[in-house]
Amino acid sequence: MTLVVSNRGLEFAAGNRQRAVPLMVWWLAALSPVMHWYWLRLDDGSDEPLGLLVFALAAALAWRDKRALAAGARAQSAGALLLLGSALAVPQLPPLLRAALAVTGVAVFCGLHRRAGLLGLLWLSLPVAASLQFFLGYPLRVVSAAGAAAILEGFGHPVSVAGAEIRIDGQVLGVDPACSGVRMLWHAGVAAMALAALHRLGWWQSAVLGVLALGLLLPVNSGRAALLALQEIGPWRGSTLVHTGVGLLCFVGILAPLWWLAARWAQPQSVVERRPVASPLAAWLLMAAGVLAPALALATPRNLLVPVSGVAPEVFEFDGITLPLADLPESAAERAFAKSFPGRLSSHRWGDRQVVLREVTTATRRLHPSRDCLRAAGFATSEAVTVTRGDGSRWSRFSATRSGERLEVLERVVSLRDGTAWTDVTAWFWHALRHPLNGPWRAEAVISR
Repeated sequence: MTLVVSNRGLEFAAGNRQRAVPLMVWWLAALSPVMHWYWLRLDDGSDEPLGLLVFALAAALAWRDKRALAAGARAQSAGALLLLGSALAVPQLPPLLRAALAVTGVAVFCGLHRRAGLLGLLWLSLPVAASLQFFLGYPLRVVSAAGAAAILEGFGHPVSVAGAEIRIDGQVLGVDPACSGVRMLWHAGVAAMALAALHRLGWWQSAVLGVLALGLLLPVNSGRAALLALQEIGPWRGSTLVHTGVGLLCFVGILAPLWWLAARWAQPQSVVERRPVASPLAAWLLMAAGVLAPALALATPRNLLVPVSGVAPEVFEFDGITLPLADLPESAAERAFAKSFPGRLSSHRWGDRQVVLREVTTATRRLHPSRDCLRAAGFATSEAVTVTRGDGSRWSRFSATRSGERLEVLERVVSLRDGTAWTDVTAWFWHALRHPLNGPWRAEAVISR
């Protein structure tokens, strides 16, 4: 399929490579806001760049079945209309939703919607890991903790559970964000959709594989949490090898049933060869998307800051010590913190430490973990763990390094109304959704060099 310009306007033609240039120009123009956002997300450290490999896999499988996937005029028009919708939504929808709409449009335009597995791979190739962790991380941790407690009780261990924490043998073990199962969920989804596309499964079969992947994840991740809890109270405490081995074993427990079921449902290669059909309507819709997408992206303000009433505190208490705060000039790290932040942000010197305060009045995705902010500023960060300080306060702790500079960061979110504190931004988000009158809230980050 190519797009050509003739005395009748824009039209599609097949089999002429020299005429493919106009089509590619309009495609790139229509997708330019999505590609720009995609590149920034891959480069800011908040998502792993494995999505590129998933996209390459989807492209390879689509190329294998290209003769059976050519889209008709209606599909082309529908795909171009979705692309136009993605362009018109630039000022309103979040980038991830616009990207999903655009990817769906590309899939429908090219006929890839005939294979649900291919469409699923394209969706999962988007940088969704950070968003999945934010929205699903805490609920999955709670489910895993409850499931692990039930398993441990079944083996005779006295266990109690509170939220995402397990108390066993006098120790309190938390299901940390790294063990929430979000990464395993993403990998299981990719495996399910890859198997569906590889075996040319239909929509309902692909849907069953996807639901099965999610259904297997919950008990498997609970079992993983139970095994890791036993590790922490046993002789292999702190062993990275055991921790990694348990994770791989659990993933095999998800992958094996998916592989077996997909192989049973495998479909032979289609002998039907579909020929591309011209669609002038799709051409005009694609041209409109190519014009509007970059124009609206350039015209949409990037700074979405919403002022929060109140003034920054004059003193700060940490480890039972109260010292005055001194305002600091904005640095590269603070600029990364402040990007599109819907609230009030301030940076201060507190003794020999730095304190960054972010205040919001409503539940918002933009109050993300400071690890993401520092990674966007070029720092490499460790996994976050929950620690209890000498004054009894609980914080999330991680380290960040860049060009020989090393930072130790402690952070939490505190309700300025009643003092309730959360070490996990995801847990705060779900609480703030259910209890909006508990705000305003302040995210506190204490940085030591």
